[in-house]
Amino acid sequence: MGASWNEICNDCGKKFRASNGGGFVFHLLHCDNCGGEKKISFMDIGEIHLKYIKGLDKPYCIATAGYDQYIQDTYLGDPIAKDDYYRLVEEFAGKCECGGNYTFNARHRCPNCKSTNYEPTGDLLLYD
Repeated sequence: MGASWNEICNDCGKKFRASNGGGFVFHLLHCDNCGGEKKISFMDIGEIHLKYIKGLDKPYCIATAGYDQYIQDTYLGDPIAKDDYYRLVEEFAGKCECGGNYTFNARHRCPNCKSTNYEPTGDLLLYD
């Protein structure tokens, strides 16, 4: 499940909206240099995602449980582990315009000064 909330930068005072986590059918990665976001749908990832689902011992999430079970029962490809999946998704995401890499672990940053020194100001929204 993903979340979105308001932040205020402690370095420059900019107020902004931050998001973290993907959803039922997509991942949200951040650039490790500028903090920019990139959404990647499972459909776009294609076979990489199928291999990951094949290797799970349960559904990825309740919302896709039926489809996940279908993949686990019928997909003929070899399964992959979570670490391999994350690496392949990050490779698929490619480079950010700034030259950084989109990763699952990169933090969002202030859109004004690129700082990671911020604090939440409330208004939490959970999605997917």
